[in-house]
Amino acid sequence: MPIWRVQQNRFWLDERPLLLQAGEFHYFRTPADQWAHRLGLLKAAGFNAVASYIPWLWHQPYEGEVDLEGRTHPLRNLAGFLDLAAAMDLFIIARPGPYIMAETINEGIPPWVFARAPAMALIDQNGRPQPIAAYLHPDFRQWVEVWYAAVFRILAPRQITRGGRIVLVQLDNEMGMPHWVRGLVDTNPDTLARFVDHLRATYGAELATRYPAADLMAFLHEQLTRPQPPYAVPVWEDYRRFYRRYLRDYAMWLYERARAHGLEVPAVINIHGFANGGKTFPIGLSQLVEVMALEDILSAIDVYPLFIGEGNLHELLLVNAMTTALQNPQQPLFSIEFQAGGNQDFSGAQSSFFDLHTRLCLSCDMRAINHYLFFDGENDPLLSPVRRHDWGHPVRKDGTTRRHYARYGRLSRTLAVYGDALVLARPQTVTTIGFVLDYFMTEVDNAFTAATTRILTHQRETILFDFIARGLALGHRPFAAVELSRAELDPERMPTLWVMMERACDAAVQAKLAAYVRQGGRLVLVGRLCQEDFDHRPCTLLADALGITRIVGGEPFRTESISAFGYTDVPASFVEAYEGRFAEVVATRSDGGIVGFVQTLGRGQALVFGASLAANTLDDLGIVWRMAERMGCLSPFGLSDWVDVRLSAGPNGRFLFLNNYQDDPITTTVTLDGNPLFDGHAITLPPRRGFILPLDWRLRPGVLIHYLTAEPIDVREENGRLILCTDPPEYVASLRLRGYRSDPGLVARHEEDGRLHLRGHEGVLVLTAC
Repeated sequence: MPIWRVQQNRFWLDERPLLLQAGEFHYFRTPADQWAHRLGLLKAAGFNAVASYIPWLWHQPYEGEVDLEGRTHPLRNLAGFLDLAAAMDLFIIARPGPYIMAETINEGIPPWVFARAPAMALIDQNGRPQPIAAYLHPDFRQWVEVWYAAVFRILAPRQITRGGRIVLVQLDNEMGMPHWVRGLVDTNPDTLARFVDHLRATYGAELATRYPAADLMAFLHEQLTRPQPPYAVPVWEDYRRFYRRYLRDYAMWLYERARAHGLEVPAVINIHGFANGGKTFPIGLSQLVEVMALEDILSAIDVYPLFIGEGNLHELLLVNAMTTALQNPQQPLFSIEFQAGGNQDFSGAQSSFFDLHTRLCLSCDMRAINHYLFFDGENDPLLSPVRRHDWGHPVRKDGTTRRHYARYGRLSRTLAVYGDALVLARPQTVTTIGFVLDYFMTEVDNAFTAATTRILTHQRETILFDFIARGLALGHRPFAAVELSRAELDPERMPTLWVMMERACDAAVQAKLAAYVRQGGRLVLVGRLCQEDFDHRPCTLLADALGITRIVGGEPFRTESISAFGYTDVPASFVEAYEGRFAEVVATRSDGGIVGFVQTLGRGQALVFGASLAANTLDDLGIVWRMAERMGCLSPFGLSDWVDVRLSAGPNGRFLFLNNYQDDPITTTVTLDGNPLFDGHAITLPPRRGFILPLDWRLRPGVLIHYLTAEPIDVREENGRLILCTDPPEYVASLRLRGYRSDPGLVARHEEDGRLHLRGHEGVLVLTAC
């Protein structure tokens, strides 16, 4: 039996790491006699897996027997579909819900369930029942148990642990997403009773002082439906924290029931919320952070950037880094909904987007991707009143392909050539972004919390994303991320740390940051310094450690001009000034007030920059880069013209990821740590193209490729010859051979160090065994 495991940030099949490349195919939207054709298109694209929702409302449209074998309709033959995918040698990611969304009625819950158990409905803060279940209501759990018992009779025997091909099972879909998107608070009595229990467990004897109410459940209902000071803010903040725990308990219940019905492969939950270029995505991370912490559940992300370029690549990089910081420490970065649609005929996304986005995420260590959706289709009226299900996916509903379909196979060929060497390679970073997840705990609001949410939204989008992440990304400083309340801040592993701060921050985080600097770390703080904790009690521990005696200004949304690092008349908002004895002043207001300074603390230093501005001009970027240089955060790369560049390194080679997001070709030379790569030869990237180029790559025993200036797209052995094909066809290569010689038709010369330098023009490098 195959051994399937999750370890060391990779999926492993037996003893080999696996790059999981899946495409989402909804069997229930395509005629059954066309299933094999569609799955064949996945194989032709170089994919090794298929994923699909399994809609409860489709397989059990009426109370009674569930049809999963096609007795009542051929498109209900889930068993046949799974067996066909297995016969075609595809791994399977099964997504049985109970919720699936997927533009279906009730997000996939059969309408009869709500009719049968109306008490399970979420009741919003206006007293209106919603067509959404209160997840942990016993009536909802009763019917989910019926669904799981039925669907796992089909799924369980087809798992890879039992000789089948199912490798992952997603439990539910986008937990908490409807609540956030619609701004819903759940006042169902069952949920409120759980809220009461949560508060009692959290505050103990202090609860009576925090909320002096004879009937706590009635009091909470009142504050959630008609919030009033002084309790409107703390009750809603407590509710947000409670709902994290509520979602964790729901996920754990689903997992336990799935296990009881035979689940053996890893369970997955997905994280929703990708909007505004990804700047809203950490709200989903905040909602599901306690689910992500469950040891037995993997996390996967939904990513829909719509386009890719210099203007938003930093958002994608930060989303990936923040997810990696919070997910199961053994699992790979995984996107279970990775945008594959939006490229309608004669409109929509450029076909290059899908390729460039995949390359960028591979450079961030993503090692499992489900391209969602890969196929258009049509809905039965039971699924949706809208028949057409078409969002410009690679394959139209009639099975013909759009232009971006060919991009997948082209990249898959390169990934296949690199094989395990690339899968095992890990991103090389030079700095770290620290974030406070509670700054994203803003999914539901009332009139009294909305002002704080508006401020937090501005600060995290402008400072965290558009100043820090964009400045580092465009300055070729690859970064990792850590959540400050959960991570150990070790100056040895993260010599520089960039942090967006706001007025409220827990004392423990403030103490941790001060200790990081004292131990030799170099800390960059941007924003308004902490003056209280999350319970709104005064707390200036960090400011005191930095020698700040007074903070003035910082009014929200008020624009002022500052000067910083030699740049003058820079417009900024939320500008605050500091008083104290500082080692160095780096930014000032027009009145001379100190906006930025460097302070020595113990063995380290902190740079404080008390302003909010987006790095969307060269002047603003210059400020970020000067800050980085001042704190010793140097870029490892030098380029004669700008392209996006990152490096991954593994036991069998290093891989340079280069992306050109421009509509024109770019020719550039690249240095790494001051040393020219490719012996100084320039790399020309065509418009909207990316390359993954090898450095010191062990292609075969006896064949070490020190560099190759074109991307390999095929490798094969024929009659004692090793043939490597490249795109573009022109290349320069440097090799070290043992037991092979180069094709005499290539221009070659031996260097003193034993390297063989080749130049080719026909896209083929031939080595003959000798």
